[in-house]
Amino acid sequence: MEDTSFLFAGLKFDRKKFPKDFQLFKVKKEENNLEAEARSVGIVEIEPKGNKTSKKRKRKGAAAGLVEGFNIFKSANTILEGDASAEAKDEFSEKRKEVFRQIERDQLLRKEHNIHISGSNVPSPLQSFEDLIARYKCKPYLLLRNFAELGYKEPTSIQRQAIPVLLSGRECFACAPTGSGKTLAFICPILMKLKHGMKGGVRAVVLCPTRELAAQTTRECKKLAQGKKFSIKLMTKELAKTADFSKLPCDVLISTPLRLEYAISKRKLDLTRVEFLVLDESDKLFELGFVKQIDFVVKACSNPSIIRSLFSATLPDTVEDLARTLMHDAVRIIVGRKNTASASVKQKLVFAGSEEGKFLALRQSFAESLNPPVLIFVQSKERAQELYRELLFTDLKVDVVHTDLPQAQRENAVDNFRAGITWVLIATDVVARGMDFKGLNCVINYDFPDSASTYIHRVGRCGRAGRQGEAITLYTEEDVPFLRNIGNVMMQSGCEVPSWIMSMRKTKWKRHTPHRDSISVGRNDGRVED
Repeated sequence: MEDTSFLFAGLKFDRKKFPKDFQLFKVKKEENNLEAEARSVGIVEIEPKGNKTSKKRKRKGAAAGLVEGFNIFKSANTILEGDASAEAKDEFSEKRKEVFRQIERDQLLRKEHNIHISGSNVPSPLQSFEDLIARYKCKPYLLLRNFAELGYKEPTSIQRQAIPVLLSGRECFACAPTGSGKTLAFICPILMKLKHGMKGGVRAVVLCPTRELAAQTTRECKKLAQGKKFSIKLMTKELAKTADFSKLPCDVLISTPLRLEYAISKRKLDLTRVEFLVLDESDKLFELGFVKQIDFVVKACSNPSIIRSLFSATLPDTVEDLARTLMHDAVRIIVGRKNTASASVKQKLVFAGSEEGKFLALRQSFAESLNPPVLIFVQSKERAQELYRELLFTDLKVDVVHTDLPQAQRENAVDNFRAGITWVLIATDVVARGMDFKGLNCVINYDFPDSASTYIHRVGRCGRAGRQGEAITLYTEEDVPFLRNIGNVMMQSGCEVPSWIMSMRKTKWKRHTPHRDSISVGRNDGRVED
């Protein structure tokens, strides 16, 4: 007789109203029936509920079968698989540790050379120029030989980081002090990546803001490429107007924006195969006078795999924003402090009172310690000519360069200054950017610079490649409100600045170019005594 519950006696379970609940009881009943059948045939012996273990008894003559997915004894294959898995894990762990060790080494090297970067997966900086062979599987033996002959023993800070970035196919915008070797930093990857000269069009374009800088970059590029079959061209006025670019062999083209725009639009210059586009002195190129030409050139270089790069000693935030819209996944490289003058230049401010006082201070400086070569900056072409006329009546070997002069005369003036034929060169800001005058001892800002970036670039003509230099800035009453701006730049580069200048209110300037009295001094007053 089945056990009945006293509590539920007399109740009837409505199966139709609770079908789901009834189904649960039905399943339980079926399981109980199966257990009863199993007992009757002796397949399974169920222990009482109080025991923790259960025993199974097999029918005699029944074949023993393995339970799927379970084996008491490990086979030899299983052991080997486990060992291989452990080895793979150890290898992966060791590789991961090596990656972290390399990252730490890179950080220490960057800290040592004052390199600051931002971007994802930035390549490791160079330890030496020999890394170019070991890491990039190139054969730049001629390139390394040219480096040695030109006196490049160790890469500079900007070269250590910019070269591997560009060789890895990454775009970058870089800011490094004047005289730090930025030209080699972008020329070297171009010569290595292009490998050898080919027919079919221009493969690399370098844009410079001035003709003088473009000519200098061309000379340096040819020196580095000596022994390799590269065709390196400077876009001259004659070339832009008469050349048949479809037949002209050219691997690397160096130009100013206006001439390149003319060649593209009028002479059908094809830039669709360009692999490298470099904007040297990029902050100057992005000024209002060049924006349209730069935009035109960038659109003409339509190769989808092109690598763009920007280099300058000053990099305003506006230029950085433009660079990010122009580039994809670019690496930002800053050497030292951003927008600062070279620490190897001794800088000082000299109060001259008036325009007459400035000329007297200049004459006195030459009389006391003339240490040629000396580069003098003025704010306009007219003032350059005026000062040149006054200094012609001295015993100084003097020359002048500005944009109103014919191109040949400008080139001769720069070449004579480099050769030591000219002792004093009077110039506008046309030679303030990128120009490398080896051995230049002194820069004189006869006219106060119109901006902090102009001051940085002017001062940067001396004290290059680790050499020492001196920069003297003359100022008058009109320039006093802007002294704090220059004082900040001097302070950041480690120069002493009078406390009264630093206590002045900082004035926001927009191209400080006041009207100045003409430079006119009697001829007798202008002579320098022996």
